Amino acid sequence: MGTNGKRASKGTVDASQSYPGRSAIPAWLLLPAGVALLFLIVPFIGMFSQVQWSALGELLTGEAARDAIWLSLRTTITATLISLLLGVPLAHVLAQTNSKQSRHQVLGRVLRVLITLPMVIPPVVAGLALLITFGRRGLIGSYLHVMGIEIGFTTTAVVLAQVFVSMPFLVVSLEGALRTRGLDLEEAAQNLGASKSRVFIEITLPLTLPAIASGTALTFARALGEFGATITFAGSLQGVTRTLPLEIYLQREIDTPTALALATVLLFVAALVIAITGLMASVTNSRMNGHSTRRGDETDELSKLEVVCELKELDALESEWARADEGVLVDAVVKERGVQVATALKRGFMTALVGPNGSGKSTTIELIAGNLQQTSGTVELRLNSDRPTIVWLEQRSLLFPHMSVLDNVAFGPRTRGASRQSARERALRELEAVGCLEFKDRLPGQLSGGQAQRVAIARALAVNPDLILLDEPFAALDFEVAWMLRLILRKRIREAGATAVMVTHDLTDAAFMSDQIVVLEDGRVSESGFTSTVLRRPTSDFLISLTGANRVLTGSGTAVIRPENLSLLPADEPESSLSGGLGVVGGGHQVLGGVVQQLAITPSGEIAVVRLDSGEQIAVTVNPYNRDQMHAGNRVRLLVDDRAYEVPATV
Repeated sequence: MGTNGKRASKGTVDASQSYPGRSAIPAWLLLPAGVALLFLIVPFIGMFSQVQWSALGELLTGEAARDAIWLSLRTTITATLISLLLGVPLAHVLAQTNSKQSRHQVLGRVLRVLITLPMVIPPVVAGLALLITFGRRGLIGSYLHVMGIEIGFTTTAVVLAQVFVSMPFLVVSLEGALRTRGLDLEEAAQNLGASKSRVFIEITLPLTLPAIASGTALTFARALGEFGATITFAGSLQGVTRTLPLEIYLQREIDTPTALALATVLLFVAALVIAITGLMASVTNSRMNGHSTRRGDETDELSKLEVVCELKELDALESEWARADEGVLVDAVVKERGVQVATALKRGFMTALVGPNGSGKSTTIELIAGNLQQTSGTVELRLNSDRPTIVWLEQRSLLFPHMSVLDNVAFGPRTRGASRQSARERALRELEAVGCLEFKDRLPGQLSGGQAQRVAIARALAVNPDLILLDEPFAALDFEVAWMLRLILRKRIREAGATAVMVTHDLTDAAFMSDQIVVLEDGRVSESGFTSTVLRRPTSDFLISLTGANRVLTGSGTAVIRPENLSLLPADEPESSLSGGLGVVGGGHQVLGGVVQQLAITPSGEIAVVRLDSGEQIAVTVNPYNRDQMHAGNRVRLLVDDRAYEVPATV
């Protein structure tokens, strides 16, 4: 059956309703939106229909018209520049005081109300306030008058009136953009060693250019159209204070064609400025957020990268770890978060902080970074220098979107005094080490997630860090990409000889990357030690669960049994013929009886969930030797081998 004008048949999907590129706007919104658009456009159409276009040039050549046009342009440009010089810093201060981390939010709210007032009060009230303040007998004007400075009814008064009513548009729009964007990139720059002034000039300002451009357009347009405050505070003196809106108001009664011509000029200039600044903002956004049209297969890219890691026998590595000095000592309490951490991390090795959500992992790494002040106790860094270099890597790469890949990596060395040439040479070496040299001229928006994370690794290591903090750096990446990045990061950190601390929920990250594991539960350290030793015989509840081991209650504590520690006992095999084993499971027996509940596929293979006679559930690895008996409902007997162990009840 044809589809034109017909309902889609049952079982099919109407493309007009499912295609992701279709608009999500409800159809009923189009009517009020159209009415609003017509209401805003039709008056301009009506005005333009009455303009004498053929005589436009002649109407604008009159002395009064020329004076008004040039006076408006001069004062408006001056007012806009003053608003930029004063408003941009004010917007940043306001955004900082209104941030969630600020202790001055009440002050920020009060400031925002005061700054917004000139936008909402009648312009004549604004002019009256300025006159009372800067007039000859005003609060400030009286002192200026004594010094021979007159402001009221001068061109200066016009500029002040325009600044007063228009600057809030810039401040409010820019402050909103700053709060929405956050300060993560600024913090990343500071972590690389940049001063606050350098961060403001090289990071904050370039990133806020689109918002500044939009705010500038609003400021210019508002200053150009200012009328009430100007006539109240500055008067209407031709060539001195009579701006374009005032001239239009006067000509409206005596010469309507000239008034319409002047209004056309005002609208044209305002529209032109808005269009230009809008285009600038669009180009800047496109440049920073653009995407390459051809990226290739990242897995293939990484597979071509030769990553040779130093392999050591575990016994030798554990001995080396045990002899190493303590590099990071944490013995601190953060009362408001219920965290009390006491641990020592080895210098020159990587430590993984693991634990359930809310256990204190993020708090611990923030204490080490110095971003959080402890209620009591100490955090001591015994690293390679008195003022160690600390860098932070997380699952977001936090590359500076307005800088090329090469400039991103060179940023850290430059902030630490290296020349531009030296910094770029170091950046090239680091990019080559992570297989990203071919991307050096790209912008971050043209990189995939894995490529961006490799560049972030290069940027972090380019500053020769003493301490590297990693906050789940691979959580947002594909499985194959994450594996290659683990190899790259482990190799580069070992080559750098840096101390590293990693927060992770991933057992693979902890097992493969770290030399030491610290387990946090309920804000306390519940287990700590050399990685392979801890993972082989975990004692904390979290790590036992994370490694997939079974916990079986005994009279004296908990028996920890891995799925591979269990073997299926043949149905005709008597228990008395067996010897050895744990000797404590199931009330002193080495054999567990139970019923298979279900089978499940896990990352480590297929398992069977067995409910023991004691009521507990355990996981058993399914293999070719027991598959025939591992069916839901079957009763089985399980032999526990000697690798199972007990955890005392006090642990």
